[in-house]
Amino acid sequence: MSPASAAAAVGRDRRVVVRGVGAITPLGDDWPASRAALMRGETAVAPVRRFDVTGFPSTVAAAIDRTWPDEDRRRPLALAAAREAWAAAGWAWRAGAAPGRLGVFVGAESGRASFATLLGLARAAGGGARFDHAAFGGGARAFAAAIDAAVLSPSAIAAALAGELGATGPVDTVCLACASGAAAIVEAVRALRAGECDVALCGGVGADVDPLMLAGFGLLGALSARGVSCPFDAGRDGFVVGEGAAMLVLTRGDDGAAHGDVVELAGVGRSLDGYHLTAPEPEGDGAARAMTAALRDAGVDGGAVGYVQAHGTSTPLNDPAEIKALGRVLGSLDRVRVSSVKGAVGHWVAGAGAIGVLCAIEAVGSGSIVPTAGLRTPDAACAADHVIGVGVHADVDVALANAFAFGGANACVVVRRAPGAGAR
Repeated sequence: MSPASAAAAVGRDRRVVVRGVGAITPLGDDWPASRAALMRGETAVAPVRRFDVTGFPSTVAAAIDRTWPDEDRRRPLALAAAREAWAAAGWAWRAGAAPGRLGVFVGAESGRASFATLLGLARAAGGGARFDHAAFGGGARAFAAAIDAAVLSPSAIAAALAGELGATGPVDTVCLACASGAAAIVEAVRALRAGECDVALCGGVGADVDPLMLAGFGLLGALSARGVSCPFDAGRDGFVVGEGAAMLVLTRGDDGAAHGDVVELAGVGRSLDGYHLTAPEPEGDGAARAMTAALRDAGVDGGAVGYVQAHGTSTPLNDPAEIKALGRVLGSLDRVRVSSVKGAVGHWVAGAGAIGVLCAIEAVGSGSIVPTAGLRTPDAACAADHVIGVGVHADVDVALANAFAFGGANACVVVRRAPGAGAR
């Protein structure tokens, strides 16, 4: 497609439709298996077995019980989800398979060398308060060959996916902590509308069941001391780390549902709290601005939203701030079902927003609304129409997916049933 024809197409239709989705989670190796487990109300939170957690501030996680030869778990996770989404779109996984310019947009944070390698490097540096340059120069050489530079790069995942598919559109890595995956999807929608690409592979990946992440989040006081992920519950005391990947294949819309399109990403919005490094603005001001921007972009009123896949981390401060923001933007929450997937699969950090968008797509596409696993007694400060126990089925024409991050970065996506879509 020439630049002129691309611009003309964008001028005719700003719609962005979902062609395929894929995910690998602690509950399943693909999205259908994961979705079924989520609807049953299952949780993947369990004791960590991959490494010794003696003395750690938390000894549980939502981990994927698989090993790969890659030191960097992000790559096989992202590849599995991307291949599934690509196949669901009806294309073979090979370079040049996309029908037009492909853009790749991935929410990812830096990878990490293995804990054993890091310990070895620390010992080579002297292991004390003073960095011993001479000892490090000699001792660290033994570890140099074991560290793949790509493991430490946030951009390695997007680059790998783009290379395998021969992408010629923009390739973008978004590194915004817990908002990374959703923000990557936002940027994919914007690039498609602008005519920068014809197809977008987008989503997020997180692999944070890791000694450094457990220790780091523990020092911040963000992890559940009870080892339970229970967003919006009166007894919540922090989140549980998890891992997984969720990917989408998007294209610009055409004349209705000519390709069987059922779901479109109708609106996107981003904002910044600018309030605190780890705590949300108590009234949810930044979150409300992002939601309002996404709804305005979609051209829909807050009253049209029937379901919210909440950020819902299970922390004392985040959950009530999000409910306050939802109330300001949507009005009464008595008629809006709310749930958070983090109760079941933990907090994926960079991948969290992407799996949230998949849950919103499922609600609109099939009417399947996942519950908040772990939620038993909703906090009075988090009053809403929570989905508790097992999933429910309902007609949802408009859904909202939220992702809010450390540092105050917010990203929201409005999912809507495509005009002319057939019956569920």
